[in-house]
Amino acid sequence: MSVEGNIAADRNLILNSARLQTGDMLNAASIQDAIRSVYALGLFSDVLIEAGETERGADVIIKVVEYPKVVEIIFRGNSKLKAKDLKEKMSIFEGRIVSPKDIKDNVKLIKRLYEEKGYLLAEVESELQPTDQEGRVKLVLKIEENKKVKIKGINIIGNKIFSDKKVRGKMKNKKDSFWRSGNFNREEYPADLTRIVDFYKEEGYLDAYVVSDSIYYGEDKKSMYIDITISEGMRYRFGNFSFAGNDFYSTEELERSIEFEPFEVYSQKEYEKTMENLHTMYQDEGYWYARIDDEIIYSDGYTVNMKFRIAEGNPVYVNEVKIEGNTKTHDRVIRRELSIMPNTIFRRSVLGRSLRDVMILNYFANVVPDWEILPDGNIDLIIKVEEKPTGQASVGAGYSERDKLVGTIGLGIPNFRGQGQTLTLNWDFGSRRNSIDLGFTEPWLFNTPTSLGLNVYHIIRDYYGDFDERRQGFSIRVGRRLRWPDNYFTVYTRYRYEGIKFTDFSESFRNEHVDNPYSIINNPEYQTSSIAFTLVRDSRDLAQFATSGSVNSVTTELAGGLLGGDWNYHKEIFETKWYLKTFWNFVLIFRGKAGMIAEYDGGSGVPYSERFSPGGTDPDGQVRGYPDASIGPYDDRGAYLRGRSMVVYNVEYQIPISDQQLYALLFFDAGNAFEHITDLRPFDLQRSYGLGFRIVVPMVGIMGFDFGRAMDGREEGEWRPHFQIGRGF
Repeated sequence: MSVEGNIAADRNLILNSARLQTGDMLNAASIQDAIRSVYALGLFSDVLIEAGETERGADVIIKVVEYPKVVEIIFRGNSKLKAKDLKEKMSIFEGRIVSPKDIKDNVKLIKRLYEEKGYLLAEVESELQPTDQEGRVKLVLKIEENKKVKIKGINIIGNKIFSDKKVRGKMKNKKDSFWRSGNFNREEYPADLTRIVDFYKEEGYLDAYVVSDSIYYGEDKKSMYIDITISEGMRYRFGNFSFAGNDFYSTEELERSIEFEPFEVYSQKEYEKTMENLHTMYQDEGYWYARIDDEIIYSDGYTVNMKFRIAEGNPVYVNEVKIEGNTKTHDRVIRRELSIMPNTIFRRSVLGRSLRDVMILNYFANVVPDWEILPDGNIDLIIKVEEKPTGQASVGAGYSERDKLVGTIGLGIPNFRGQGQTLTLNWDFGSRRNSIDLGFTEPWLFNTPTSLGLNVYHIIRDYYGDFDERRQGFSIRVGRRLRWPDNYFTVYTRYRYEGIKFTDFSESFRNEHVDNPYSIINNPEYQTSSIAFTLVRDSRDLAQFATSGSVNSVTTELAGGLLGGDWNYHKEIFETKWYLKTFWNFVLIFRGKAGMIAEYDGGSGVPYSERFSPGGTDPDGQVRGYPDASIGPYDDRGAYLRGRSMVVYNVEYQIPISDQQLYALLFFDAGNAFEHITDLRPFDLQRSYGLGFRIVVPMVGIMGFDFGRAMDGREEGEWRPHFQIGRGF
């Protein structure tokens, strides 16, 4: 066998595609099959097979006519779109063999690109120009862009119930105006017609439909007009509804899922929401194969009666739970967070809770469920996770208004060895703060939902040149997840022993505080021994940049007495934080924090270091626009006393720019601290507002910049920046 006519195509490729072997019987059918196979390569405009008789049989010749190869693409007449941009979108490129279909498809593509820019009347013609080389051509694309077309009018015909403006408002294509381009989107146009009909159905006009539509151009060839004729029909109302075939749920239980009332105006959204509610109810109990058919019965007076026919089937059980995608985290770390188990009913609500609990670990960028349906109708559940960096050794810097620039050398591993344990070793050093702390947390002690944590620390801090604070101690914390009242609750108990020493008092600070018997000047060194109990309910969907749920906690701390130490006091703190998604992932966040501290059993007061000092980005209470630890009571000499009671409110609007990476925010803060508990006034507050951003920086953590304007007190009217970076933020 031989091949003739091929220039670029490989001879062996053609012979292999023909599937004709020496010694095969040659007949009309085998020749036709060979021609079809060679032609299917898409390289030839013509394929011919000739066979000549010889003494040994037939001598087969496969003759082909190749499509030309493009060596250059030339654009002529284009000014609104660059040749480079057009080439990037085309499927034809230099060096490729092209067929007439390829050229036709790319001409359509170029016209569509012009349509997207508003040049609906652009014309494109193609020409293949020969070159000195056989089988090589230049592809010339001649473009006549014509004028840009704008929608100058959208006429609604046949509408009596709703105005033209109301109907046009449902369309994505809009009329040209001084503030809108009026470009025509051909791909959106069919959807626009559907949106009009859906609008009528939502308002109860079930018989509404588009009778006809037309698009035409003005004499200037740059004005487009659209005529849409509609038939509105009559307005319907919901009638009665009933259920049939339900055994698992009673009719009364199913009625709670109905979103509409009898004889109210029909709403397509309420109908669809009702169907969604019914399916969700059955899926929550594992009836994933439940079929719900709605029989619509039209009655006199334009009412719609509905009969929901339900075939419940059997509940679906989970056979196995498989984990995929975890390259670092051990399976058991994920499995212990799952509420859904093998040999249990596959409930939708339990699946959702399981996915949330895995995400809240903050080890994974994404957690997605999948399942394999088994022959008996049950499933193997697959939990697919995407690991994300959870910690590493780092050398960097942090900044806050209180501590200024702080160098950092640290080791932070929230998922130590993939076991879910947390290990931290941090050393901070700077002009105002030097500290070292070591921490370890085991979240599942003895393979039970009991956590054990240990922290040891030593801190030296300069408070604005007024005095130095040396603080060292340790804490042990034990926590336990609760199943009642629901699975979002955790209880903690913590023992803390701490030694504090104040030194290097400035002369001005000493003069301001010398007459205060509870001042740190008169109590420069003491020890605190305390035990605290905390109850937390955390229902957030994400550990970082949450979009829904809340965190609520109440803490009571008891120091001194049988525990020893130099101070006898009790301290109570209540915190609440709520996340409300407004649209897309824009989130409104409400925070509130209140606290009080008092001595007991003849105690000699409350230590200065344990009192409340809101202001700026202070951990006690965030009120941006003011200096850190500056809000609260002052004495007659202007000395800051800190407070025995405190209340702080924050409202933030979190705006995602890059999900889980970069966020802008608007905020309003208010708070105050009061000298005595009886002085607490929940609405006697220092207020501020402003804006800021948050960005996740690898190896550093979250970096934030806030710019707040104080509304009250000595700082009123002043704008103050707050910049924070590093682990402490």
